[in-house]
Amino acid sequence: MDIISNLNKRLTMVEGGIWHGGEDKIKKVLSESPVKLPNDYIEFLKLISGKEKSLGISFLVDDKGHEIFIWSAEMALNKRNLDFNFPFYKDFTDCTWMLGDDLGDLIYFYGEGNEGFGIYRSEAGGLDIGDSDKIADSLTDFLVNGVGIDIAITL
Repeated sequence: MDIISNLNKRLTMVEGGIWHGGEDKIKKVLSESPVKLPNDYIEFLKLISGKEKSLGISFLVDDKGHEIFIWSAEMALNKRNLDFNFPFYKDFTDCTWMLGDDLGDLIYFYGEGNEGFGIYRSEAGGLDIGDSDKIADSLTDFLVNGVGIDIAITL
C-alpha cells in the first residue's frame, strides 16, 4: 500500500516531495539500523529518498499548526551519525532507529519499548526508550489509519 496515496484525512503534505530512488542510502539505513525495519517504512523511504540532499517529508496535522516530519534515508543517517552521535545517546541509538520528529522537541523512532515493537516518541533532550510513548505499531497505522497522531504531536 502506498502510504502517500492513502494518507489519513487529518494530514496534509506541506514540505518535501515524492522522489523515487535512493537505494544506496536505503541499503545503508538497513545495514546501520540496530532493529529490523518494517517493509512499509522501507517502501516509504523509496518514495522520498531519491533526490540528492532530500530532507524528507512534512505533514501538517489538521489546522493546529503541528507537523509530523518523516526523514529521508539521507536525513535519518545524518541525524544518527552526526546529530545524535554522542556517548550519552549511545544506549538509545544502539537499540532504536530514529525516523523523524515534530520539528520541535519530539523524536520519532522504531524500537522495542514497554508496549512491544513499534514507533515511539521521546523528547530529544532525554532520549530514553523506557520512558517513551508508543505512537503506533507501523508507519501505515500512523500515517494512513491515524493511530497515535495526537500522541505524536503532544508531550
